Amino acid sequence: MSADFSDEQMRQFAKMSSVDEVDAAFGNKEAIKSEFQSAKEVERLTAMVEEQQTLLHAMWLMLQEHSATNEEFDECLKTAVLLRKRKDFKTEKICPNCGKLMQKMENLLFTYKCYYCGAEDLGNPYKKFDGIDPNVVYEDLNEAAQEAAAAEPAPVQDIPDEEAELRNAQEILSKEYQPYDVSQDLKFDEEDV
Repeated sequence: MSADFSDEQMRQFAKMSSVDEVDAAFGNKEAIKSEFQSAKEVERLTAMVEEQQTLLHAMWLMLQEHSATNEEFDECLKTAVLLRKRKDFKTEKICPNCGKLMQKMENLLFTYKCYYCGAEDLGNPYKKFDGIDPNVVYEDLNEAAQEAAAAEPAPVQDIPDEEAELRNAQEILSKEYQPYDVSQDLKFDEEDV
């Protein structure tokens, strides 16, 4: 941190009569406070990452005790890396109470909230990858979709019965056209005052 003072500076600070004088001599108090908070946040995040690394290592050791092999782990790791590159997944979660779309809450991990009924639910962060083949390259999806669409026959549209269509047209033409009269509808001629 840049707040290291020499002995001479410390003596000068001791002679000052108020905190305001120290702040004025020292510089911007808010900048120092912000720098200190940033350093503490970096320390906290570093500690969290180290804890997570230790936890993941412990989980891998536990999996090895339950007959998981390095080859299986390598294959799963490869699949996870391929899935992380994918962008064609859905991240929506449906409310179990009312069936409406739930919103992800940014301040709570894995939590979704329904703004319609107020229900909260936890969501599996990896569920979005269910049903996605990790071996299909994302860039090739457009070409693959185009090829699949070209291979499928076009859907046959129902052709309406010509006689029924002719009858409908004759019914419409047989009706006499009368323009809409607003004065009759609102009864302007009658004064009910």
